[in-house]
Amino acid sequence: MCQTEPQMQWPTAATSRIRVSCIDHEVVGQHRKCQRCTSGDVDSEEQYYRLFYNEHIGTIELVPTEEDFDMDSRQVYDDANTGIENEPTYQSYIATMKDANRTVADSFHPDNVIGVNLSLEYNMQNPNTFHGMQRYSSNATINIYAYPKMSKGKICTKGRRSACHKKYAIDSRGCEDFRDARLLIDAIRSLACLQSNFHNSNNPSRYLVILNPFSGGGGVPSKTGAKHIYETRLNPMLEQAGIEHDVLVTGRGGHARDRMSVRNRSESQDAATETSEPEQLDSKLSEMITDSEVKDISEYKAIIAMGGDGILFEIMQGIHARADEKEILEMVKFGIIGCGTSNGLAKSILHWSDEDYGPLESIFHICKGNTAPLDIASYQLANSSKSYTSFLTYTWGLIADCDLDSECLRWIGSLRQDVWAVYRGILFPKVYRARFSYLPPGSAGKGTITMPEFDKPLPEDWVTIEDDFKVFWVSNVSHPAYNMHLCPMSKMNDGLFHIVIVRASCSRLRFLELVLKLESGDHINCKDTEVVDCIAYRLEPLSDNSHNDLDGELIEPGPIQACVVPSGAQFFAGKVANQR
Repeated sequence: MCQTEPQMQWPTAATSRIRVSCIDHEVVGQHRKCQRCTSGDVDSEEQYYRLFYNEHIGTIELVPTEEDFDMDSRQVYDDANTGIENEPTYQSYIATMKDANRTVADSFHPDNVIGVNLSLEYNMQNPNTFHGMQRYSSNATINIYAYPKMSKGKICTKGRRSACHKKYAIDSRGCEDFRDARLLIDAIRSLACLQSNFHNSNNPSRYLVILNPFSGGGGVPSKTGAKHIYETRLNPMLEQAGIEHDVLVTGRGGHARDRMSVRNRSESQDAATETSEPEQLDSKLSEMITDSEVKDISEYKAIIAMGGDGILFEIMQGIHARADEKEILEMVKFGIIGCGTSNGLAKSILHWSDEDYGPLESIFHICKGNTAPLDIASYQLANSSKSYTSFLTYTWGLIADCDLDSECLRWIGSLRQDVWAVYRGILFPKVYRARFSYLPPGSAGKGTITMPEFDKPLPEDWVTIEDDFKVFWVSNVSHPAYNMHLCPMSKMNDGLFHIVIVRASCSRLRFLELVLKLESGDHINCKDTEVVDCIAYRLEPLSDNSHNDLDGELIEPGPIQACVVPSGAQFFAGKVANQR
């Protein structure tokens, strides 16, 4: 069911007049051809169906119809459908709808549909083609693009999503014009909550896709990289959903950040000429750079990041540098498709959406268009005038060292962090001393949090801890990486930081046990794991032997503080309820 838009009433009169035959089903990349006439003439023995909406289970069903079709006896109704109740095909349709034992040849659920359209094959030898469905024979088809969850080739409620498209040919003898077909398609779109995807000429909507072609560690040719996923998944699915988009292919570090600040054509041309290693990008992708380098981002309905969490970090910092940051975050929707090595936010959003982890699942929700608010965070530094917007994590101590110092092992993928955790956390452990202060939930009431200045004492309602630590890990999300379930208690918009602490007193054996349970989330139950929930915090390092690691990126060293910005951005997600 749609969260924000009213449901369109199922057009019973229109669907009672439309008969369809099954042309083609695509299931998990394979096609199943259905028996139909290929010459364009209607076969009298061909099986025809009507489409029913089963409101009890929410599916649209394909039900066989056996009555003979007599064109001479068919009535043509005016816009008000006067007399429709007495028309035989309408009465047959209503009787079938009420039959609980009716035969169902096929069905699909609107929740799995990302697009539906009507395609026509014009008869160029007939100059009167546009005068009605009768002139088309059976060359008008309804195309339904669906991606249900499947397991072992069967549709189910758990599992990876796969393509399961439908293609139905309309019997031209039962459709005087396209009005009934349009009513049916509009009803399916409404049930699938797709109305917002189809823009009109007065209010065009367009997405900006920002693609890092070198994400994932495999370079441009990688089968798991952003370029391949764009060409084989995102571009076709956006087309199926009726969503227009521009593509920006980044060519250097900071390219996405700089693009966020572009306000005119001359700025965009200057930015485009600064891309490095252009020879590594093929001509097809290079030709896509059109409006993607020119238009102000406020002109887009959504921004889609393709790469690791780093590409989204650049986007967020570029928006943070704008004077209209607040307006952009309120107006523009965001999506992320994990094509990097860690993909923490992509995994977290899919986890909250009750989806398996994969790029197709992320693209599916982008095409559906449903969004949910995500808590972000505002960061300040004592030794720098810079400030940052964060959406993922902040780490200091062992985890920061594992993330940043292990860059020399990037060639082994995400395992580099595990290897470094064993090396620095167990074989040759370090101790990190710091003063940690935090503001518990509820302390600031419902107002905006005002962060104290670094050179002034903290307010009395703050709590301070000074100790030696192994791990200091602040999280806005459930998963900082696809294979780390750091905060099982985290919600998409609970308005909290969840800070995982492990003190230096933790033995090597117990720490090894904790690390081994990190993927499942069971580390939360370990004796040495502490979790502090708060709405603001400050960390003052008292030993100069670690890094400030924000969303996986190295930032300036020294004391740091942050506060939660509740529901600070809208991200494409499943039907996630308000979690707070």
